[in-house]
Amino acid sequence: MAIEKYLDLPDSVYDEFDALSDEAYEDFVKKKYKSSFEKYERCLAMIPEPKKDYGDASSVIEWMVENYLKIQDYPNAKKWVEDLGNYLKNKDIMGDWEFLKGKVYYEAGEPEKALENFRIANDKTKGRCFEEQDKKYITFFKNPAKYTGNK
Repeated sequence: MAIEKYLDLPDSVYDEFDALSDEAYEDFVKKKYKSSFEKYERCLAMIPEPKKDYGDASSVIEWMVENYLKIQDYPNAKKWVEDLGNYLKNKDIMGDWEFLKGKVYYEAGEPEKALENFRIANDKTKGRCFEEQDKKYITFFKNPAKYTGNK
C-alpha cells in the first residue's frame, strides 16, 4: 500500500496559520488554556476542505490531544483523538493514531482500550511505536494483567 502525501497549505493561509498556531502554543505555555485551544480550533478552521488533504490539520489535532493530556483533560483528549482519524490519510498502514489513542486511554484510566490500541500500533510498526516514548507505555503493554486484571 502506497503512502499518500499531504498538500501544503496555500500561501494565502500559511502565514496566518503559522502565526496563530505559535500564539496558541504560547498561550498554552502561559497556562491560558481556553485561549490556546480556541486558537488551535481557529487554525483548524482555516485549513481548506477537504481538511484531510492537509497534514497541518492532523498536526493541529495532535497538538491539542497532547496538550489536553498535559492538563489531564481526558474527555477532550478522547474526543479529539477519536476525531483525528477523520484527518489521517495513512491510518491503515501507520500506527501513530492508534499509539496516540493508546496513550490517551492509558492516561484516562481505561486500560482495556489502551491495550487494544497499543496492540494495533505495535502490529503496524513492529514495535517501533514504543521507541522514544515514556517507558510506562511499553511496561503496560508487556504486563497488561498488572493493570487490567486480564491476561
